[in-house]
Amino acid sequence: GFAVVDCTQGDGDGGARRALRGPGGHESKADEIASAASSQVLVNIKAAGVNPSDTYVRLGLEGPYAGKPQLLPKLPYTPGKDGAGVVEAVGSEVSDVAVGDRVYTTNAVTGTYASHAVCEARTVYPLPAVTSFAEGACIGVPCATAFYALHIRGALAPGDRVFIHGASGAVGLAAVQLARFLAGPEALVAGSAGTAEGEAAVLAAGASLAVNHRSMGYVDVLKKAAPEGFDVILEMFAHVNLPTDLALASHRAIICIIGSRSEDTPLNPRHFMNSEVDVRGVFLSMASPAEVAAVHASLRSFLEDGSLKPVVGLQLPLSDAPIAHSEVMRPSAGGACGNIVLIP
Repeated sequence: GFAVVDCTQGDGDGGARRALRGPGGHESKADEIASAASSQVLVNIKAAGVNPSDTYVRLGLEGPYAGKPQLLPKLPYTPGKDGAGVVEAVGSEVSDVAVGDRVYTTNAVTGTYASHAVCEARTVYPLPAVTSFAEGACIGVPCATAFYALHIRGALAPGDRVFIHGASGAVGLAAVQLARFLAGPEALVAGSAGTAEGEAAVLAAGASLAVNHRSMGYVDVLKKAAPEGFDVILEMFAHVNLPTDLALASHRAIICIIGSRSEDTPLNPRHFMNSEVDVRGVFLSMASPAEVAAVHASLRSFLEDGSLKPVVGLQLPLSDAPIAHSEVMRPSAGGACGNIVLIP
């Protein structure tokens, strides 16, 4: 069996094109554009962001959601949480945005792999003029997760030493930029990548130091750079790397787990005790409404003043969504650099 999901893109006839996609095939159909309810906004999508969670849904019970059917949507389904575009219609109760506004959205009701997406107004945010639609499509999950991890879960303070374990991906490069701003221009911000291209991207994002986590001895390089350890560590692959993070942590450091497979990991509890380390989970969906509002208000400020510029690593037409799903999980370059964006 396989999950069938759909994505829509304009067909030029007032309808929309739907691409039915499962692990075994791909086809297209035309569909009507949905209308916005009273609390909703209809956005003409100019770019859609691709996130790993999009692939989990497509894989259905053959993927990470195996044994958890409650996490899967009813079919047919349009994938895509993140997107950016122009407001085309607003519901009668909506007052914060208007037709013609440039916006970005996250957690769209009808999915962003489409020419149009219906969104709850509370999930639609102004897109600064300095930010392109492709960059705007990268804000909702990657940038928000990075800031939520650093500021709210990681309590990053000026002068803190930061290590981002897996820094060349969408969340990682946003985290490097934000850590540089939050910790200060003189603070140590280190990041790891799996390729030379990834290391270069990490440095370009503002890191003081980039290491290759596939190279022997990278931990020694980090220990030499931060003899007292790192105060805040963001971890993207915790089922493998958490023991290493504990060895790199400073006294009372905070390790934030952003990504991990559902696997048991052997750990020595003494490592938590000796340094009084906190290990905290990061799951953006669990943020309170007040935290979400604060995150996006801060991101808008960072975008406007140039502290944050989402990195678009790969841009593809919407018809290449299957390729994008492969790239976001197993990049052909050997290591992801930034965000993947689909253009309807």
